[in-house]
Amino acid sequence: MWKRLIEWFAFTQTERKVILFLGVVLVTGSGIRLYQSAFRQDMVFDYSRSDSAFAALSEALPVHDELEADIESKIVNINTATNEQLMGLSGIGSVLADRIIEHRAKIGKFKSIEEIQAVRGISKKKFEQIRNSITIDNSK
Repeated sequence: MWKRLIEWFAFTQTERKVILFLGVVLVTGSGIRLYQSAFRQDMVFDYSRSDSAFAALSEALPVHDELEADIESKIVNINTATNEQLMGLSGIGSVLADRIIEHRAKIGKFKSIEEIQAVRGISKKKFEQIRNSITIDNSK
């Protein structure tokens, strides 16, 4: 019977191997699908234990006042800053720091941080780079 079917369809040896392979894949895939549907367990992940452990660890860490003081110390008061402090700002070298101090001596204290743009060499782009690192706090 098999031989008659092969003759009737006139399959070559390679075509028979391909058909056999496809049949095996079909049967295997169907078996896997049947197994999954019969023994399926919905995977529910409960992250509450790890989340609560992480929260407990986070609360246990002390707040670092030193870190906050360090961040505050990096904010430069442009009305009182020295040459070295100004040079600590991004993109400000010794020449620009000297110009800021000279401008401050001539014109007086800055009334807003935006006024630093009046100093030759402080463009809008450079101002945007240092905006968050400068202040005019007159209380210090």
